[in-house]
Amino acid sequence: MSSKFKILGKKIIHNGFFKMKEITLKYQKYDGKWSNEIKRELFGGAQVSAVLPYDPDNKKIVLIQQFRPGTISKKSNNYLDEIVAGIIDKGETPEETAIRECYEETGCKARNLRPIQGYFPAPGSSESFYHLFLGEVVAPNKEIIKGLENENEDILVKSYSFEEVKKKMENNEILNGLTLIALQWFFLNIYKS
Repeated sequence: MSSKFKILGKKIIHNGFFKMKEITLKYQKYDGKWSNEIKRELFGGAQVSAVLPYDPDNKKIVLIQQFRPGTISKKSNNYLDEIVAGIIDKGETPEETAIRECYEETGCKARNLRPIQGYFPAPGSSESFYHLFLGEVVAPNKEIIKGLENENEDILVKSYSFEEVKKKMENNEILNGLTLIALQWFFLNIYKS
């Protein structure tokens, strides 16, 4: 299969916590002709692994909250309910990252990982790809604080009944897209009331 795009130029315009490139390209249109030259900025391609930790025996879902700088421009809570997620380290598989991140962020050991979906969260602006899993855990019976100090993490870990999480979704309290995808899949495929 021939390529449907041509990279005409590429340069790094930021190389900090996040990386950003500027690319110049053309792509093949549906009529077979080539587009005009376009220039776009792309966030670097973090490969992410995420896991929805749930306790099938106690009928609980574990959600975390931590400060998110991307929320500061909105009049909303800056501490969103989320599932576990982290960047895949060099030499790690997505499954290994899911297990490691689950332990680091919640203190729970994930087992019986089940793939939910792999997807591009924002292909118009980012090269990132997310691997999403369901993982069985023993849910903590009280709120705890976790996270890695060397990563400046301060993560609140809470367990909720399936019904409490479903109510949070019905009340539009889940604002993180990754978490919405995982929970919608969960309520369509695992928990059916």
